[in-house]
Amino acid sequence: MKYNIDDFAAQLVKDKGITGLSHEIMDQLRSDLVERAENIIIAEMVHNMPKDKLADFEKKIDEGNDSEIQEFCSKHIKNLDEVVAGALLKLRNMYLANVLN
Repeated sequence: MKYNIDDFAAQLVKDKGITGLSHEIMDQLRSDLVERAENIIIAEMVHNMPKDKLADFEKKIDEGNDSEIQEFCSKHIKNLDEVVAGALLKLRNMYLANVLN
């Protein structure tokens, strides 16, 4: 499964009903949401990663190759799609409930 976090962030902004801001500010808002989403996803992946694979996972994160990270996680996290979906749902719920602004 290919995750498009940019589209997710744009939809969150739309769902929140935010309008009337300059393109620059909207872009920054979406960028901030993408960063938050990535952080939550990584935290959930770490939580669900087998303990004996955490050091290898950290190396993959440090290398920054998204396709290798996704491949590694797919191999070692049995329910990866559910983990990512849960992370995104958590962010969505917090954001729409005004916990995150």
